[in-house]
Amino acid sequence: MTPDTTYNVAVVGLGIVGSRTIELMRRHPRFSVECAFDLSEEVRSIAAQTFAGVDVLPTLEEVFCRDGIHIVYIATPPAAHADIARMAIGRNWGVFCEKPLGVDNDDSENLTAEINATNVAQAINFVFSGAPSAHEAKKQIDAGLIGDILGAELILKFSAWPRGWQAGAAWLNEQSQGGMIREVGSHFAYLTKLLIGQPEVTQRPIIEYPASGQAETSVMGVWNAGECRVSVNARVGGVRRDIVRYRLLGTKASMVLEDWYNLILEKPDGEIQLLDPKEAQRQVAYERQLDLLAAQLDDGEKRLADFNDALDVQRLIERTLKY
Repeated sequence: MTPDTTYNVAVVGLGIVGSRTIELMRRHPRFSVECAFDLSEEVRSIAAQTFAGVDVLPTLEEVFCRDGIHIVYIATPPAAHADIARMAIGRNWGVFCEKPLGVDNDDSENLTAEINATNVAQAINFVFSGAPSAHEAKKQIDAGLIGDILGAELILKFSAWPRGWQAGAAWLNEQSQGGMIREVGSHFAYLTKLLIGQPEVTQRPIIEYPASGQAETSVMGVWNAGECRVSVNARVGGVRRDIVRYRLLGTKASMVLEDWYNLILEKPDGEIQLLDPKEAQRQVAYERQLDLLAAQLDDGEKRLADFNDALDVQRLIERTLKY
């Protein structure tokens, strides 16, 4: 493919994230969303009215009967990812998949081996693959801005789970597939791998569940990335402002990723913003990710997280939840 190729996309899963990505892709000059599917007839009906020009199809099989598709974007709950990805591999379509890759480690290991044995393009939607906050953090760490990394802190505090904008996705509050550690913690597990090294779980975390089958409401634990310890402090509850904060502790200074997209240099005498405000916008991170996806489809060079990265993250997350 060439830098002027428009990539035709099929979308499976039309919830909030899937619909948001359709909007982003429809505005991006390198992508054309051709068709889409969701299990819910009601959701399909809304999508058909919302996304003019996108064929919203009644069955998944009809999606994979389409010709001219370059890549499928998978935005379903994680337990369905593997089956849909295998259908795409069978058509020799690229796969852009939501995280987490899955919840069954054995099946995800098999899937990763299967896609790696092909030339099918692969990418996982970890937001820090494209976010300027993560790219600038890595650049500054490599340049020695904060000195040697001593460890990190991940703090997640949510008034409610699922968050208000996710209320329609009941599976997010199910222990089998959902929860804040899979949904949000996965992103920061990938960020830890990117900035420090692959994290592992070597001691049992403290986890609270409100009721049988429901997702966790409190997690206290540690991920070890080489000699660095990443403390994990996550909790749901209380009328409060949600907090999503990742702090890298260095020998010269600390660096904070605040609310995902802000990057701050932190010293005892004050803070310095490391990103231009325009670069710290959520929309920029999403657009940058699609830029990188298009470039990756052009030349086959890895730019976004792949299935190997996602498998490493999944193993860590499932170990955290099922130690």
